[in-house]
Amino acid sequence: MKIKRGITRTVFVTRRWAIKVPSLRAHGLGVSGVLWSISRGLSANLSEREWSGQRGFCPLHFSLWGVVNVYPRADVCTEADEPIDYATIADYPLAVDPKPHNVGRLNGELVWIDYDMNWNDCLACSRQAARQTTGSG
Repeated sequence: MKIKRGITRTVFVTRRWAIKVPSLRAHGLGVSGVLWSISRGLSANLSEREWSGQRGFCPLHFSLWGVVNVYPRADVCTEADEPIDYATIADYPLAVDPKPHNVGRLNGELVWIDYDMNWNDCLACSRQAARQTTGSG
């Protein structure tokens, strides 16, 4: 098993699964930093739970109220995989962080593996904006 640490979440990567949990990192801010990290990690997991199931996003296999999210393991892209046409990965023209390590290959398809959308207001608002942008609304 590998352990990957992001700013707000820790990911445990097994042979078959990627398990995301809120991070307990203090970011040099003591208890308030830990609480910030936990709340942002929980929020990110809940956001991905809402967006899972859309084309181009790594599907969520299981979520325990956003505290633990379990995904099928995807092969993470690297700089060697560039150029990646990020705009064509998903149906929605979202402002996801376009970095190779936020994208992976699952069953031969490119998918976003880190797609926290909290800054897009709410799911219903974001989907409506996406439909208006793509003309399918």
